Amino acid sequence: MRYKIPELLRRVFNISSAEDSKILKDKAMSFVRNGLVHAEAEQGIHRKQWFITSTSGEVTLYNALLLNAFFPDPKRVKSIFDDVKVREESAEVVRSLIMDKQALVGVALLSSQSQLLISCLRDIETFDLRHRTLPNPFQTLPQLALGSNIGLLQALLTQTASLDAHDSLLSAYLRQDWVEAMSHCARIKELGAQSESYRELIESVERGYQEAYEFDQLISLFKNQ
Repeated sequence: MRYKIPELLRRVFNISSAEDSKILKDKAMSFVRNGLVHAEAEQGIHRKQWFITSTSGEVTLYNALLLNAFFPDPKRVKSIFDDVKVREESAEVVRSLIMDKQALVGVALLSSQSQLLISCLRDIETFDLRHRTLPNPFQTLPQLALGSNIGLLQALLTQTASLDAHDSLLSAYLRQDWVEAMSHCARIKELGAQSESYRELIESVERGYQEAYEFDQLISLFKNQ
């Protein structure tokens, strides 16, 4: 197989709009640049053309763009492929966002596909993200429905006037605002609201806070030398 990236995107996501194709191509190229997706470059008349030349490259790109709907940072998406712990934490974030919902910020969700997506992300042992395509719970990709400069979570927070404790914690976690996230953790603990979903998310926040703290301490040490 050998597809130009725009051609492949139009085929796998069934899009025809030139603008939609450009939005997805720009996002796809971020995964080529960070090394997640292997693509071959060929000099065209005016600029380089990029080609996907393997089935694994096609599957990886598809899954990366699907995960990008939830996680706008390409580095985070790459980590989901490469780091088991990040994948486990991300599966919990996705579950928290879409489980038992029919739509998010006007983007319709297919409930059966939502459940399958969560299950596949959690299946670390047998579901290879580079060789098996994730179920797509979206009737229209959020990147296309919401525009190129706004993520699913950001749109969700903009739409929601007030968030419950879990949503507030989830928001801070995804923004990697560890101080705010820890304050929500403390509040949840005070309220005794630690369900299983809270417990996993709180553990992730506490790890992130500790790593950020240790990094800050290391930077301070270097500055004082």
